[in-house]
Amino acid sequence: MTFATPEPQQFPEVFGVAPIAVGDYQRKLDFSEVVDGELEFSYDVVGRSIAVSWHPTAGGGHFSTFREGATLLRIVDSPESSKLVMEFSTQDTVGNLEVQIFPHVSISERTLIC
Repeated sequence: MTFATPEPQQFPEVFGVAPIAVGDYQRKLDFSEVVDGELEFSYDVVGRSIAVSWHPTAGGGHFSTFREGATLLRIVDSPESSKLVMEFSTQDTVGNLEVQIFPHVSISERTLIC
């Protein structure tokens, strides 16, 4: 199974942040300059994995996740919001992860057992 991802130039067009290569197939995006708090997102095309780390400035909370089995990463840009949407599929589970960047950070995840 492959991991389909957007072209690198699509990220700055929508989010104002360009992906940084951290290996042959890994990319990292730091959204901290465009959101309130620290938000990092990375993905590995060959490893079919993603990682998200969010430290909001208000409330002092923290969210971090690492997911394998990624099959699709897409950018969804509408008048209401701009977000990253990922789909996953492993031998035992299917799911999706949404990371909304604008107008405010919001993260939702769903996983189902096959």
